[in-house]
Amino acid sequence: MDDIINDFRRELLNLGYSKTVVDNYPKYAQKLLEYTKEIALKITDQHIKNYYEYLKTKPSRITKKTISESHIYSQLLAIKLYFDYLERTKNIKRNPYTLRIKQTSKKERIIFTQEEIQILYKNTQNLEEKTILHLCYGCGLRRNEVELLNLKDVNFEQKLLFIRKGKGKKRRVIPLTEAIVKDLETYFTDTEIIRKETQESFLINIQSNPIRGNTIYKTFKKILQRTQSLNPENYCLHSLRHSIATHLLENEMSIEMVRDFLGHSQLVTTQIYTRINFLKTKLQQ
Repeated sequence: MDDIINDFRRELLNLGYSKTVVDNYPKYAQKLLEYTKEIALKITDQHIKNYYEYLKTKPSRITKKTISESHIYSQLLAIKLYFDYLERTKNIKRNPYTLRIKQTSKKERIIFTQEEIQILYKNTQNLEEKTILHLCYGCGLRRNEVELLNLKDVNFEQKLLFIRKGKGKKRRVIPLTEAIVKDLETYFTDTEIIRKETQESFLINIQSNPIRGNTIYKTFKKILQRTQSLNPENYCLHSLRHSIATHLLENEMSIEMVRDFLGHSQLVTTQIYTRINFLKTKLQQ
């Protein structure tokens, strides 16, 4: 990546954007430049429109289907922010970004029932898969929080898990059940034999490298496919986080406690789950 792209990354970091944005948005801007084979100074609005048309037909590296509208929107937003930055820093005289794309409306959240969660657990084939379910469902972690989890973040004795780099740099402490502590401790013991001395990540592969977000996602999809009763197309990894939030509310945990458990900054974000829970109750009546 060139110096200006790296400057853009630093700008995003300084403005307090999430790790995902800081990591990905400069790459999205770079991909536009690679596609057009032009430097930023020579990019026109037509280049960006052509790239938009290309994105609509581009297959996903994971699913092999065309990439989602929300992912296209993220890439275009990155490009817009990049040229906004270049214009603001006087690197270009005129911002070539003129597209007006509406953000796609979010699909209704589909959650697992408590019975379906048990089906998922029954279809795990090893402790690694079960550990991923524990972290994403039982602890309600976001994908990047699972990826960033270190050994020092799990206190077996106190039965606590610490999130030190949550969304918006928010920290939180998550209480662990006896069953989760037992499985996490067993996972830690089993992986000690392959763990390099300097490796601090909690989840590691057989080469002692950290297990990345894409692998976590693929593992979840494999478990889903094994159930044969749950359609993988209907669920994403984040469905596990939505599900634990709803199940905690069903078990009469206060909305304030669920907010703290999930690490939400605003109560209104957590209240989405009260609406999901209400609609679900009405459907069952």
